[in-house]
Amino acid sequence: MRAIVCLLFTACAVFEPIDDVPSSHAVYPDTAAAIAAILAEGTPRVFAVGEFHPSKSSGTITAPITRFTDTIIQQLQPYAQDLVVETWHDDCGAASLQPQLARALQRPVATGADIAHLARESTRLSIHTRGLAISCLEHQAMRDPTGSIDFFRLLQLVTTKLHEAALDALAGSGRPGVIIYGGALHNDLYPRWPLEDLSYAAPLARELGDGAVVELDLVVPEVVAPMLAVRLEPWFPLIGLASPSRVIVWRRGPHSFVVILPAQSEEIAKIARPAAS
Repeated sequence: MRAIVCLLFTACAVFEPIDDVPSSHAVYPDTAAAIAAILAEGTPRVFAVGEFHPSKSSGTITAPITRFTDTIIQQLQPYAQDLVVETWHDDCGAASLQPQLARALQRPVATGADIAHLARESTRLSIHTRGLAISCLEHQAMRDPTGSIDFFRLLQLVTTKLHEAALDALAGSGRPGVIIYGGALHNDLYPRWPLEDLSYAAPLARELGDGAVVELDLVVPEVVAPMLAVRLEPWFPLIGLASPSRVIVWRRGPHSFVVILPAQSEEIAKIARPAAS
C-alpha cells in the first residue's frame, strides 16, 4: 500500500519506494519465464549464480538452492556441462572448519540434503558436478592464533578456488559453459569497495570478455526479510511486489540480475511497503 502524506490545507504527496529503485525491473508470471528472458539476451560461458543463504531462523521456507534445483538448472543445462558448488569435502578431523562454520552461519540442518539433491539432479541432467578442492593444510591455515576461523582469509581462499574451478571447467570439452553456485558475494560482477577481492566473477569477466559471465542473484523473499543489511540494497523495495504468482527481475547493470523468486504468500510484501499515514 502506498504511503500518503497529507499536509493540512495542501495537496497530498504519494510516496512509492519502488519508483526510487535505480536501474530497471521486469515482472514475470513464474521463474521459468524470468530465466528464459535473461537467456534470450545472450548465452554466457559462466553462469555465476548466488543465493542469500537461509539460516535456522528461516523455518520451513523452501531454500533458494532447492528452487534452483527444481526450477532453474534444467534451463541452464543446454549451455553448461559443469557445475561447481561452493562446498568442499572435509575429512580433516580436528582441523575441520565445518563445525565452527555451521555454528557461525546458523546453517539449517537440511543444507547437506539440499546440496545432495542438487548433485543428484545435475547428474541426471548429465552435468558434471564438483565442489572445491581445499586441503587439510589449507584448513589449518584458515585459523587465527586463537584457533578460530579467520573468516576474511577463508573468503579470500574460497574466491580463489571458485575462480580456479571455473577456468578448469571451461578448459574441458563439450558444452563450453559452467555454472557456479554459491553465496551472493563471490559472484558479484560489480563488487563494492572493499569487497573487490572477494569476487571471482569480476576478474573472470575481464579475462573472458564482455558477456561471458552472467550474474544471477537468487532472492527468496522470506529468507531476506529478517536481514537488516539487505534492506540497504537498492532492489529491496521490490520485495513490496513479492507474490506467489510473480517473479521480479532487477537489472543491476549489464549481465547482472537479481531474481526475486515467488513468495510463499502475499504477506511478506508488507515489509517493504510503507504504512499509510
